[in-house]
Amino acid sequence: MVAEPVPFADELVAPESNDPDAPPLVSQPSTVEETGLELSMLTDLLLKTVHFAGRPSGRQLSQQMAISVGVTDELISFLRQQQDIEVVGTTGVAEQGYQYGLTEKGQARANDALARNQYLGPAPVPFSLYIDVLERQSVDNIHIDLDTFQAGLSDLVLGDAVLAALGPAINSGKSLLLYGSAGNGKSSITMAIGRMLPGAVLIPYAVEIHGQIIRVFDPRLHEEMEIVTDPERRNEGIIPFPTSGAERRRDARWAVTKRPVVSVGGELTLEDLELRYSPVSQFYIAPLQWKANSGILIVDDFGRQMIQPQELLNRWIVPMEQGIDHLTLQTGDMVEAPFDVLLIFSSNIPPGRLGDEAFFRRIRHKVETPNPTMDEYLLILKRICKDRGVPYSEEGAKYLIASQYEERGREPKACHPRDIVDLIIDFSKFHGGEPALEPRWIDLASASYFVDVDEAP
Repeated sequence: MVAEPVPFADELVAPESNDPDAPPLVSQPSTVEETGLELSMLTDLLLKTVHFAGRPSGRQLSQQMAISVGVTDELISFLRQQQDIEVVGTTGVAEQGYQYGLTEKGQARANDALARNQYLGPAPVPFSLYIDVLERQSVDNIHIDLDTFQAGLSDLVLGDAVLAALGPAINSGKSLLLYGSAGNGKSSITMAIGRMLPGAVLIPYAVEIHGQIIRVFDPRLHEEMEIVTDPERRNEGIIPFPTSGAERRRDARWAVTKRPVVSVGGELTLEDLELRYSPVSQFYIAPLQWKANSGILIVDDFGRQMIQPQELLNRWIVPMEQGIDHLTLQTGDMVEAPFDVLLIFSSNIPPGRLGDEAFFRRIRHKVETPNPTMDEYLLILKRICKDRGVPYSEEGAKYLIASQYEERGREPKACHPRDIVDLIIDFSKFHGGEPALEPRWIDLASASYFVDVDEAP
């Protein structure tokens, strides 16, 4: 099966840009030498692509390998001289319309290439170039101004102490522990941080190191962005390239994406943090922290993984302090991979049960998300009622506070208003009434929602 073609390189013109939101410019290689890859790796990839594609044209090979027509022509010329491929048809009069197939000798070489690895798709980028690009788009360079910060969190009701601590933590580009009782907005905060990160970045489809291929781009985690030359379209969430300056073509081996936001929970294991090698396909999949480079890595439910918190933090002590992660290939070669992420731990476990002072010293910023005050609770309730189209009632709000919190000694959580209003809507729909913040619906919703977990069964 042939990988989905990427946009044709000759049609993606990316001028030099001083726009801080634009991704770094990596110009398109025009020769095999400029790709930074060995000729043998590129010819293997072309032979495998022809093998699975049937009768591809030169232009189709250029698309599927994400390399320029010039590089494709150079490879085709070499392989024709080697009598590994031949012209088997044409879709037009120009040479780019020639269709190619494998000769008997070429099929044998393609089989050998597949035995070495079954990687298909865009050609890899050399590891040295990957490191250079990461430095140019590092999270250390992020600066979120106060207006952007406040706008990004405007949907949340947070105390002044939380807001004062969060801004510096985000701009540090280092590590952050969000802790506090469940239901007080930690997940909402982490998602909001992800949305407010500025600019676009380049993510390689794959990286080559020591002759090995590591797949990096993951469509589940990396959200590709459209590139245009009209700066007026910035408000559409599209990255503009100014039209001034010397225009150069973009290297299509890189996807232009939003800064990654990678979130993992209780399923995280130490194996997820290592290079994953498939003995069948014989290439590697990048670990989670590598896919999160230039963005955010969120460890949700920290402390509820199958591994101990101390083990997880020990695994990341050197990467957090030095920005370098040590990974091992099947060959035994050690790879010093960049660790360029804003690392966020989110936990509802009391800090004293997670680790000691030395443990927390490794995490630069610690921010508690406390229970909302009653004033904050009522503000959340008003917002939720407005959002859900449920009339807000001062009397109903007072009844809710008195009956479900004051009389029962229950602590308010930031998630309670949303969940209770949603249940009021459910009950009113079933019973054929209008949803309202009034005692009969509040009692039914609360009885369904609250569970006293302190009582033994």
